[in-house]
Amino acid sequence: MDRAGRGVKPPATASDVPHQAQATSGAAPILSGDTVEGRRVLGFTCTASSAPTADDDQLILAGDEFADRPPRRSADPADQPSLVRTGRPPDEQIRHARTHHPDDLHPGLADRFRGLLHGPRTPPFTSDLIEHLAGSGHHTWLSGGAPRDLLSGADPDDIKDLDLTGTTPAGAFTETARQVLDLDGTCAEHPQRFSPDTLVCTVLDPLARTGGPSLDYRGLGLGLDGASFPATGTDLLQDSRQRDLTVNTLLYDPARNLVVDPSGDALGDLADGGGRLRLVPASTSADPLVRAEVLLRGLKFLLRWHDRELDDEPLRAWARALPPDLPAQLDRRGERTWDRLRSLRAQCVPDPRAPDVRETLRGFGTVASEIFTRCDGAGS
Repeated sequence: MDRAGRGVKPPATASDVPHQAQATSGAAPILSGDTVEGRRVLGFTCTASSAPTADDDQLILAGDEFADRPPRRSADPADQPSLVRTGRPPDEQIRHARTHHPDDLHPGLADRFRGLLHGPRTPPFTSDLIEHLAGSGHHTWLSGGAPRDLLSGADPDDIKDLDLTGTTPAGAFTETARQVLDLDGTCAEHPQRFSPDTLVCTVLDPLARTGGPSLDYRGLGLGLDGASFPATGTDLLQDSRQRDLTVNTLLYDPARNLVVDPSGDALGDLADGGGRLRLVPASTSADPLVRAEVLLRGLKFLLRWHDRELDDEPLRAWARALPPDLPAQLDRRGERTWDRLRSLRAQCVPDPRAPDVRETLRGFGTVASEIFTRCDGAGS
C-alpha cells in the first residue's frame, strides 16, 4: 500500500521546506510562538463582520488578550520586519507516537477517509482548497465528528458534516476559498458565510439540502480566557484543550494521510478496551461561557449516543464539579452570552422537554440544571 496516500497531494515544497522559507509569497506564515516587536505571537483574530479577506486578519501578541477590542496589526509577515521565527510548525509539535497511519489503526480506514474527501457527497472543490492552503504554507486537518465516526467504523456516506481546522486565519481562508470557487466556476452555487463571533467560515453546499456534507472551517483553537474577541492559533495541543470531549480532538491530515491524536488520550477513549466510548471533557478553560458550551455539547452527545455502550461518569463528574456561581458569572457577561447559549441549546437539544433529556440532565448536578433551565428565558 502507498503509505503517502492519494487523498490530497500538496505542492512539492508545501511540507518539506523549513518554516523560515515556506509559502508562495516568499515568506512562511506567522506561527504562534514567533515573536514580533519583542512580544510572543499568540495567534490571530479577524476584524471583518462579513466576507473577510487576508487584510482583515490581525496578529495577537502577548498582552493583547486583555485589551477591550481586537488589535490592528497585520498578520502578513511582510508587514512585520521585527518578526523572529521561534514558533514550532505543527509537524514538530506532536510526538511521533501520537500520529498514526490510518490502516495501522483499522484496515481499510485510509480508503474510508479518501472515500469521504473524494466522494460524490463532498464538495468537489475541497481537495483543491486544501492544496491551495498548503501552497501558502498552511496545514489543514479534517476535524470534528468525521475522524471520530470513521474511526468508529462509520461509512463515509454516513458523515453529514465536513469540518476542517488549520493554521490559516479566517480572512485568508475565506479569501482562498473564494479564489478556488472562482477557478472552479461554482462560486455562485457555493455562497460563503462568516461568523465574526466564532471565526467559523462556512462554504454553503447545495447538496446539504439533500443530506450531503457542508464545509465549515475554524482555525486551531487558542482559548484566550476572558478575551473580548475570538481568536485562533497554530498549536495542535492547545487546540485539543479547547474542544469539548477528548474523542472530538482527533484530526486527519489529508496531505500526509495521518490520523493525529494531539493529547494522546482520544484513541483510548474512543474504545477503552471494553468497547465502551468514554466521555471525557477535553477543555481546560476556566471561561464560564466555554464551560457552559461544553456542558450543552456533552448533553447532546449523551442523548445522541444513548444506544451505545458509554462510560459517561468522567463527563458527569466534571459537570457536578462546576462552580456554584457559574450562572452568575454568565450573567455578568450580559444577555448576548445567554443568547449564544440559547442558540447552542436549540442545536444540541431540539426537544428540551423530552423525558430522556430531564433524566439525563439529572446526573449533571444542580449547576447544569440551572443553566439548562435558564436557556428557556431571559438571563435575568
